Formats: sequence, structure tokens, C-alpha cells
Amino acid sequence: MSRLAEGIARIAAAFYPKPVIVRMSDFKSNEYAMLIGGQEFEPTEENPMLGFRGASRYYDERYREGFQLECLALERVREQMGLVNVKAMIPFCRTVEEAQRVVDLMTEFGLQQGQNDLEIYACASCRQM
Repeated sequence: MSRLAEGIARIAAAFYPKPVIVRMSDFKSNEYAMLIGGQEFEPTEENPMLGFRGASRYYDERYREGFQLECLALERVREQMGLVNVKAMIPFCRTVEEAQRVVDLMTEFGLQQGQNDLEIYACASCRQM
């Protein structure tokens, strides 16, 4: 978590006070599975592009602790290092309800939307009806 915070801070400081949008993790299950030991934890999916990734992964018990570490890194950058130009972006957000669920979880992990000007963006995936 410290190394992630330091990396984010290095970029945020270079652009301060301009906004820096940090895309939270968005590996697909097949990408995680290719990491050392990853096959033990990842589901095999027919289409990983549409599966267990982005927002839906964050509140799942299998990844919740990992997302918490990401949030703690952002909190450290913003609150302890003072780089409030850092904004968060939630990738592959499928529904408004899913977005709210992730924002609520971020609040639980110390990143409250609006606090100290924190902005949270969503990368929405839409399909034509």
C-alpha cells in the first residue's frame, strides 16, 4: 500500500494543482490468473471482459481487502501527503446501484465523496436496449 501511495503521489505532485484521476484496479480475471498463484483465486470465465472486474470486484468478499488497500493508498496521498488534486475513477460500473455500493464502501475505507473536495468518477458501460 505504501509503494502504491508513493507512486500515485509522485505523479500527483508533478501535476499539482491540476487534477489527477486515478483509475482503480481493473484487471480482468484472466489477467489476475496469469500472476503467480493467481489461478488458485480467479474464476474461469467465458468472457472476462464482461465478468469479475472493475466495480463488481470491489465489493465482493474475494477482493474487498484488496480494494481497501487501494482506498487506503489514495487516502494517504490525499490526507497525509496533502495531494488533494487526486480524484478516483471506478471502472466498469454497470448500474447506479453498483456505483452507490462502491461509493459507500469507499466511505467505509476512508474516502468520502466531497470530503476535502474528493471527486469520484465512474466509467460506465452501457448497452443499447
